[in-house]
Parts: sequence; C-alpha cells; structure tokens
Amino acid sequence: MLLDQSALTLFVCPHCGGALDGRHDAANALEALDCRSCQTSFPVVNGIPRFVGSDHYAASFGMQWNRHRRTQLDSHTGLPISRDRVFSTTGWAERLEGERVLEAGSGAGRFTEVLLSTGAHLYSFDYSTAVDANAANHGAAANLTLFQGDIFHIPLQKHAFDKVLCLGVLQHTPDPERAFKSLAAHVRPGGHLVVDLYPKRLTAMLSWKYVLRPITTRMERERLYRIIERGVDVFLPLARPLRAIAGRAGVRLLPIAEYSHLGLPPAVNHAWAVLDTFDMYSPAHDHPQTQETLRRWFADVGFRDVHVARGPNGIIGRGWRG
Repeated sequence: MLLDQSALTLFVCPHCGGALDGRHDAANALEALDCRSCQTSFPVVNGIPRFVGSDHYAASFGMQWNRHRRTQLDSHTGLPISRDRVFSTTGWAERLEGERVLEAGSGAGRFTEVLLSTGAHLYSFDYSTAVDANAANHGAAANLTLFQGDIFHIPLQKHAFDKVLCLGVLQHTPDPERAFKSLAAHVRPGGHLVVDLYPKRLTAMLSWKYVLRPITTRMERERLYRIIERGVDVFLPLARPLRAIAGRAGVRLLPIAEYSHLGLPPAVNHAWAVLDTFDMYSPAHDHPQTQETLRRWFADVGFRDVHVARGPNGIIGRGWRG
C-alpha cells in the first residue's frame, strides 16, 4: 500500500494538531510520520500509518475481522448486501468522483469495497488491527488511504471531507455522543454526515445479547469464540423453521445471529452467523440510542435537513453541515 504526498497533507498530529512529515528508511520506504510541533512519531507498518496501539477496548474487533476478513464482502458472498445497505442508508449517488469521503470504523472493509467503487478518494480507518484485514482486501486500490486511528482523536484536518460515513460503530465506543461530534467536525461546510446506531427500545434490550453480555464480555476471547462456533452448529439448523413459523419473533428465541433469509451460500451463512454472534457478545461497549437522542446530537452540531429514522441496522441519521 502506497501513500501519495497529496494524501499525507491531510494528516495532522492527533495530540497537538501539528503538521506531520514523512520519514523514510534507507530503501526510501515510508517508515513514520513525525509531528513538527510536539515531536511525536507515528510508525507506518505494512504501509499503514498507526496513530494508536492495539491493546484497547476494540481488540475483539481486530480478532474477528482478521479471522473473517472476507466473510461479509459482496465480492465474496455474490450478493449486494453491503452495497444495498450503503446506498439505502446514505442516499448517495453511486458515482462520487472528485469527492473526498471519510469512513470511520472500517472493519475488514465490507463498506470500503462499496465506497471505493464510487470513484471517491476514500480515507478509511479503524481503531483495531482490522485495518490489516482491510489492507489485505483493498490495499491495492489507488483511491484508498487507510490508517489506524482513534475516533475521538482523528488525525486529519477538520472540515475537510465532502462526506463522512460511520456504520455499525458508534454504539461500540465508550462515549457515542463524543464520537459522533468528533466525526461531525470533519465534515466540510455543505458536506454530509451519515451514521447508524443500535436502537434503544424494549424489545432490543430484552434480547439474548443483553442478557448474556454481563458474562460473555468477561470471558477470554478465544474461549468465547469456540463456544460460539459450537453454539452456531447447534442453533443454526433451527433458524429456518423458526423463521417460517413465527418470522423474526421466532429467530429471536435463538441466542445467535442468523441470516438464513438473505440467501447466503450455506458455508457463508454459517461463517456470518459465527462472526455476528461474536460481534454481539464480545465487544467491551454496547450503547444503543434513541432516535430523539440522535436528533439532539445533530442539532448540537448545527446540521440542517436532518433525517433520523429506522434503518436496516437499527436507526440511521443523516444531515448536512450548514
């Protein structure tokens, strides 16, 4: 993965906001970004600038996405699941040449793949080592700038992006409101911000996830993963008949995530169930929100034409910076 100079000019020090200079090794490969102001140095590992370490609250995501780096890619499933979610959630055009887009919380890059296809110059980051999975999937793309960073201290110039997208991430941060406002600060005047969040409603809060998370979040990750694999083997065959009998209410009886209704190939369906079940039970943080709360966040940052509604993964919110 190569970082061109024009992409590097947008990076700033996440500590002091100072400009960064690239430092090269004897073979002229970029090995670090150095802050001119506070002298902090940020390593570039495997072509990816690293503004954070890897031992933190998002470590489980690094594990899951490197283990399932292709599971949710449309190019792997043969179905436009991620593509449909991006465009139905954002309302964006499918061609975005000349625009600069920021993707927060990329995971292995299921939405990165879609955003790259628009022709936009995409800046994409994750807090975890999921960036390595994303690089393995999409690192050859000329319109991708990938880095590992903290959503609360994004190492990029403020008000620099035409569009900012954050799907499936905010609820997994320690402070979703602060994370949202950090993203909003990177939208240029006239630019567009789109996020989604888990919904805070009674039926969701009474699900297996919130009953079991007080136990599962304390478990060693490898052990939890093995238990989930065995659980999926047991419960997944029950999903189709339960869905046929009682619809979504039927599959809520199962303590796993399942997607038998999407038409995934059997092996992919099994892998997706393991992945998303682990995603339910392992994250350190899971903070669902109400539509009213999300509207307030948009109002607090002064965005206009705000739309908040139910979406394919909970609630979606989008708005324009005035």
